[in-house]
Amino acid sequence: MLKKWTLILIMSIVYQSGAYALPFGSYDPRSLGMGGTGVSSGTSANAGYYNPALLASTRDDNFSLELPVVGMRVADPEDLEGALDTYQASNYEGALSTAIDNFNASPTTTTANTAATTLTNLNTGIQTLSNKPIILEANLGLTIGVPNRSVGVSVMSNARVLAGAELNYTTADSDLISAYATELAWVGAGNAPNVADTNLYSAGQLQDLSSRLTSTVNVRGALIHETGISLGTMFELGRFPIALGITPKTVNVTTFDYALGMQNATFDKNRGKVEYSNSNVDIGAVTYLGGGFKLGVVGKNLVQKSYTTALGNEIVIKPQARAGVSHHSHWATIAVDVDITQNDPLGLDEKTQYIGAGIEINLLDTLQVRAGIKQNRLATTTSKDKNVSSIGIGFSPFGIHVDAAYAESDAEKAASLQLGFHF
Repeated sequence: MLKKWTLILIMSIVYQSGAYALPFGSYDPRSLGMGGTGVSSGTSANAGYYNPALLASTRDDNFSLELPVVGMRVADPEDLEGALDTYQASNYEGALSTAIDNFNASPTTTTANTAATTLTNLNTGIQTLSNKPIILEANLGLTIGVPNRSVGVSVMSNARVLAGAELNYTTADSDLISAYATELAWVGAGNAPNVADTNLYSAGQLQDLSSRLTSTVNVRGALIHETGISLGTMFELGRFPIALGITPKTVNVTTFDYALGMQNATFDKNRGKVEYSNSNVDIGAVTYLGGGFKLGVVGKNLVQKSYTTALGNEIVIKPQARAGVSHHSHWATIAVDVDITQNDPLGLDEKTQYIGAGIEINLLDTLQVRAGIKQNRLATTTSKDKNVSSIGIGFSPFGIHVDAAYAESDAEKAASLQLGFHF
């Protein structure tokens, strides 16, 4: 009877489920594998992502091309997957369908009590799925970098999707199912069916519940496509060499915001879509502290932008600031990055303010092994995604390199892959 409802929920999760936060973002596998760091430890290849000043503060290559840079993150902070497994294993809907058919065929005390019990179980089961967001973040990008201490230049293009969905099980639906269960329990106690109650019966039989439910799967998120040109230069300030960088960029934002219910379960990629186009800017700085240490700071999206979705919700992209310190030697890089600003969620995810740490071991300039961890300082002590561990590897013979990374916590998993050419 309610199998269509479960199908809506599952299809929504597969189609575009996800989280709705705008964290700083670990776009490439080197950063992801090193705990999300990159403000001072990044390379000219990813300067457009993390800090444009890196174009003038690194000595890594004369030219770099990264294509493609692919990443994905899926998070389940409230264990919806486990709740779904339990729900499906319990076969609430199959049991209910059989019980209602048996009752309508023969409305006895036994069939009525069985149907009442299965309805109560179904009501409880659906409640365990409600308000449990499932989160998706994905990106696809490319970068071209030409580092130089006088004027370094990089071109960056990146498309990033942040989306989320969760079931909103309404009080009206819970009350309706309870009314059905109460009526069946009434019959199960030996009373005659209240067939005159048109709220429950039609032509002497219980009405189909599925056509009357008002609950929805709410889907909201944004596709953010950035294209920018980064410029970096270095100068001396007293004893300290300081690199400054800027990334003016165009930003195309497509918001989507809609609710899927029992009567509008047809999927349409254009549903709830609103498009915006504007510009923004990132600014960063890097300085050498001596002894192989570097300090970096960056401000991203310095002009706050607000976007209104099709349902009137507001998505705001606020300025973000992050600082990082790193130590570099020929065989190893160690880095720590800290979010200075709090990153508010776009919809269903938690607020974030990360501190991340990572290390890269360079073996013969051919094999790189990476590990890291990051912590959301705003997460509760019981949050499953408070601490995210990561590992990564790079293989770079003859100027061609392939990098991969994987990160996970109890509530999320992320992966990234990149192909590039350095000369």
